[in-house]
Amino acid sequence: MSIAFLLGRIAFVAIFLVSGIFNLMERGKAAALIQSKITIPSNLGNVVKNAEGVTGLPIYELIALVVAIISIVFALLIIFNILTRLSALILLIYTGIATYFLYDFWNMSGDPKALNMTLALQSLSIMGGLLMLFVLGAWRPGSVEDDDYAV
Repeated sequence: MSIAFLLGRIAFVAIFLVSGIFNLMERGKAAALIQSKITIPSNLGNVVKNAEGVTGLPIYELIALVVAIISIVFALLIIFNILTRLSALILLIYTGIATYFLYDFWNMSGDPKALNMTLALQSLSIMGGLLMLFVLGAWRPGSVEDDDYAV
């Protein structure tokens, strides 16, 4: 396997891995952010109560935990070139949803709008990379003789 491709995969998903670890360590803060951006519909009250009863966690903390696990697990799968297409697709969907809810610049004005638009565009770039990774899948470079870019 090409060292350059491995390093590229690590660098590409580092944001998911690091943010997932921080969200695990600071689950309360992540839950508060999610709660400030997403309202769970009242008709899901029984589902929420059941999930909280089974896990012993408030629903927004449970969502923060699931999001952190998704970020970490699928980033690691991409790093190790395992289930690459599935992992890229799941992170692509996750990034799209998170971008929509976190960077709602269309409801803002002034400096917050500019900052959130920039962050949304950065997420769009990441989604483009994930889409390319989804198309490529678990690419494996040829032999060193055939691969001019092998390190």
